[in-house]
Amino acid sequence: MVKAAFLYGKEDLRIEEMDLPPVESHGLLLKILACGICGSDARMFFNGPSSRYAIPVLPGHELSGEVVEMGPQLEGYALGNLVTLAPIIPCMRCPACSRGLDNLCVQAQVIGCTVPGGMAEYVSVPSQMVQAGGVVKLPQSVDYRAGAMSELVGCCLHGLQKMGVETGDRVLIIGDGPIGLTFLQLTKLMGAGWVATSGRRPRRRELAAELGADKALDATVTDLKTHFGPSLDRVIVATSNVEATREMLDVVRPGGSVLLFSGYLAGSSFDLPLNNVHYRELSLHGSIDCTIEDFRRAVSLLPVLNMAELITASYPLDEATTAFYATRDRDAVKVMLEP
Repeated sequence: MVKAAFLYGKEDLRIEEMDLPPVESHGLLLKILACGICGSDARMFFNGPSSRYAIPVLPGHELSGEVVEMGPQLEGYALGNLVTLAPIIPCMRCPACSRGLDNLCVQAQVIGCTVPGGMAEYVSVPSQMVQAGGVVKLPQSVDYRAGAMSELVGCCLHGLQKMGVETGDRVLIIGDGPIGLTFLQLTKLMGAGWVATSGRRPRRRELAAELGADKALDATVTDLKTHFGPSLDRVIVATSNVEATREMLDVVRPGGSVLLFSGYLAGSSFDLPLNNVHYRELSLHGSIDCTIEDFRRAVSLLPVLNMAELITASYPLDEATTAFYATRDRDAVKVMLEP
């Protein structure tokens, strides 16, 4: 029996014991070292899980762990390996998977949603996940806390590959939480010439500046349309705030592109002026999760990123509820559980 944090409903998180399934022939058993609280985890906690979640759900898809048991037919891993886990278990047979879009697999099992996640002492990884390439060893120079943020990097990388970033681009990131600060690092790494962030929390603006933002704007006092006009090559919306999302078309140049990254509350919408998109030849991109290929590339990039700097608090598993409330602290960026 191992301890795990199960979410039953809105702000109803319970520490309980559970049995682990036997390790499959090509599977792994991981001792969880760190598990981040994603924005989607927090949204589920504070608003209640949507219908896509298996209730009670064992959340947590940003994780790292140590291999403590292996299936008898598994090769390529060793006890003690530090690894991280991709966010979905794809079927690898459907039309989406056959096109390399396993993030859109209609039969996928989702970590921390439809199958147990990382807010537990241990997690059993099925053979299908291992064989799909979704269990990746951490580079030796990478701390396990930073390793737990591989999924975050992979998802941002996936979005950037859809939108495209060219050398010298002027980029605005609306939202400076963990996602926005990861986009900041990646756009710089990909050659963007000038990158600004816009957000509401002072500590996050300070961190954005430390991580290389050319401007870290205070969204409470800065009108983006007045400040920039339609001058930016790329705009990344890294917030679920609908009003902030409306500002994207005011600041992107003709021929530019916008990435809608964040998940919104169910039913969220706003009017889109179609002629603004049509006559100005704007490109709008959506992005969800990441492919296993994106994820593996993200892990390889960890040594040149500063992901551990985003971690502002860490809690033991028994204090998981406290950790969720801590995500609303004014100075919080990334909150971790370390079972």
